[in-house]
Order: sequence, then structure tokens, then C-alpha cells
Amino acid sequence: MSLYVRNFGKCITRIKYDLGKAIGRGGYFTLGTVNYNTADVISRFTVNSNRLSYQYDITCNRSTPKNDGPSSSTGLRFVSVGLLSFLGLKNDDSEKEPELITTIKRGILLTQKGELKKAEQMLHIALKLAQEQQNYDGVTYIYDLLANLAYEQGEYEKAEKLFVSVMQRLLSMGVSKTDNKMIHISLKLANIYKIQKDTRKADEGFKFCASSLQRNMEEGQHDEDTLLLWAVTLDWYARFLVDVNRLPEAFEYFKKAYDLCMEINGVENEEIVAVLNDLGTICFVQNDIDSALSYLTQAVAIGNKLPDMEDFGSVLINLGTVYMKKGMVREARQVYQDAWRNAKKHNNAQVLKEANSCLDELKSSQTAQQ
Repeated sequence: MSLYVRNFGKCITRIKYDLGKAIGRGGYFTLGTVNYNTADVISRFTVNSNRLSYQYDITCNRSTPKNDGPSSSTGLRFVSVGLLSFLGLKNDDSEKEPELITTIKRGILLTQKGELKKAEQMLHIALKLAQEQQNYDGVTYIYDLLANLAYEQGEYEKAEKLFVSVMQRLLSMGVSKTDNKMIHISLKLANIYKIQKDTRKADEGFKFCASSLQRNMEEGQHDEDTLLLWAVTLDWYARFLVDVNRLPEAFEYFKKAYDLCMEINGVENEEIVAVLNDLGTICFVQNDIDSALSYLTQAVAIGNKLPDMEDFGSVLINLGTVYMKKGMVREARQVYQDAWRNAKKHNNAQVLKEANSCLDELKSSQTAQQ
């Protein structure tokens, strides 16, 4: 299985500004008011359990590949073997699988198909079986699956209670608070508190995850799972810091995420483009225009080598915005046109609309100055 940071920048949003207010005297463009908030500046993807960059499977103590669809026999064998060993069940009859395993697998398949309500019903059947068998590990595992389902469906209070129960049960099994399994759940809890606008709990949760992973890595824990979980923690914490307008701190965490992403994936990939876009965006909001130009120029140079990057047009529009701030109108027009072509190619209606808007405003402003 190849390990990589996924969905780091699934939906990159352009830096918004009012071009009508940005026209200065003498034909130069100056920036008007920046409409800044998380949605406008760095709202990049909706977080849920299926799209979580690092999906830790407590059954098998390793990451579960998300590209295995419902029909993937490899994924099925992986889940089955993991469940047998984790739940302490020995399958002596190769022709017959324990009912608990079969029921859990059905719940997982329904989840993969997006039939979440049916999946929840199936997992509750599995939970009853595990409780009847007094299978402590089985109950713990099913609680984790149910917690993720609730999390994905936006049932955050339910998810919180289930995740806390899973953590308590893992602690009773001797799992350390700083084990990757515990940190992964803590990360989701921190994100739940962020969604619920409980800033204090969210900050404490993200800090715990970041400091624990930092310490684990300093002590020599550099396996792939830890690196990937560290990368996601840096990214999530940085976006939280953007939410609460702690931009210098957010910049530092995005920079760490960039360095780690380079270590994991190298240079030419979508994740690097997304993080460079984030770094450039924060610099722009803090009026460090030269640094914003540097980061976004790097992002575009890499993105030009990635023809399948669907959201690349947003990065181009952000670079165009920086060009406008610096009065580089010709360069801005060119990248806006490139953004339009990229959006057209990928059938990205949102970016196409933004590109058209930028080009129309640019044309109107030049007409007004003639």
C-alpha cells in the first residue's frame, strides 16, 4: 500500500477582493478591503471521516486505503483478517466465517457504498452480537465505527460520546494516551469542538495532538503512520488557527506541514501546491505581498506540471489577485485566462464563474480608465 497525504487542499478558495475599490490613480491597482474569514481564505475541504486524510484502523494498527471500493477483494480480505485477530476469534473452518465478523463487514461495505443509515443499523446488530458474546474488543471496535458514522453525518454530540467511550476502553486495555490510535481520536474530537465553536477545547485538543506527536517523533517514532498523522494534525491545527485569526501561528504550522509533505511525497504533487497556496494566502492577508507572490508563483510552477489537478484554477486566480495588488495587470490577465481554461477543462463551475468575474472586472476597470 502506498501512503500519501490525501485531500490536503481539495477545494482551494480564491482570495476575495473588490476590484471596483481596487482601482488607484494613474492606472495602478491598489487593494481594497480584504473580506477575510475561513470560508473566503483557506476553506479547502469539508472534514468528515470518509474524507479524513488519515483514516486509522484500530483493528489492524495501520492506515486503511481509501481507494478500495466496495468491490475490492483486497480490502475485504484485509478487514476480515484484521477483525479475526483483533477480536480474538480463531476461524478453524475456512468455509464459515464467524457471524460477528460477517455482520461488521456488511456494515463496513454499506459505509463504503454511502448507505450510512443502513450501515448504522447493521453495526448495531453487530454490537448486540458482540455484547452477547462479551467480546470487549469487538464492542470497542464497533463503537469506533459508529463514532465515525455519526461524525460523517454531522451528529457531533453522538460522535463525541462514542469517541470518548472508545478512548476510555482503549485506556483500560493498556493503550497509552500518546499512542497513534488515541491521538487520531483526539484529533477528531478537537475538530468536533472546533465545529461546535468551543475554541478552548478545540485549541487544547489540537495542542495535545501536536505536542504528543512532536515528542513521539523526537523519540524516534518515524514510521509512515506517524508521519501521515503528524501531517494531518499540522494541517488541521493550522486551519483552526486561521479560523481564530491567529495567522502568524497558522503560518508556522502550514510551513511545518509543507516541510513534512515534502519529506513524504517530494515536490511535484497537489498537496504541495495546496500548502503553498495556503502560505501565500496568509502572507497576502497580512500584507506581505512579496512573500505571497513567491509562494503562489511556486505553487503555479508546480501545478502547471499536474494536468489532472481539478482545483488548480483557484491557485491561478489567487496569483492573479496578487499581480493586481502589485499593478501587474498584463500578468494578472494571463493567469485569469489560464484559470478559465483550466476550469473549463475540468468542468469546475465554481472556478469558471470566479475566472469570468475576474476577467469581466478587469475589462470594465480598463474601459473606465480610457
